[in-house]
Amino acid sequence: MNMEDLEEIGDLQMKSQSSRDRVKVLFKNETSKGKVKLIWLNYQGDEVDYGLIGHSKAMFMNTFLTHPWVCRLEKEDDDAEEEEEEYGEVFFQWPDSGKLRPVFEAQKFVEKMWQENDEELQNDLQHFLNGQLRMDVIIRNKYSPPSLVDYVANILTDQPWVTLDSVASLELPTTLSEQIKADILKKRPD
Repeated sequence: MNMEDLEEIGDLQMKSQSSRDRVKVLFKNETSKGKVKLIWLNYQGDEVDYGLIGHSKAMFMNTFLTHPWVCRLEKEDDDAEEEEEEYGEVFFQWPDSGKLRPVFEAQKFVEKMWQENDEELQNDLQHFLNGQLRMDVIIRNKYSPPSLVDYVANILTDQPWVTLDSVASLELPTTLSEQIKADILKKRPD
């Protein structure tokens, strides 16, 4: 971690503070390639390995608001130095303009999202803080922009005229249609 990274994470503590407010998080490995090791920073700031998240896989975690997490690209063999140069470090994607940061802490993550001043989003965040909703947190590296399917699905899902029933009439490729349906169910559960 370099000084720029430390400036980006501001007042984040590099150790767990309390185990008072439980939250649910789904860490999603959306790196270009490889497994990611998920690591909790305990109350002394020591690293505690919570296992590997396979490429395009996810890991559900019950954690607490002030518990920081870091992640690392898992080296699979001795040739991994070349791979690490090509794909670089891994980061958590934060909600403020999709910035990539080396540390995730639920409390600071929610504070960034709360700044959106979106009443529906703030309602969802309140449910998350109460332990009623799970938050999905994306793990990326610098070479893993969202796919075109994800990008288009996100735009179309935000359109009020796109519903589960209307997707078929759009005559889209199956992959895109399925992604839009999944996103609609996730964003609009009712």
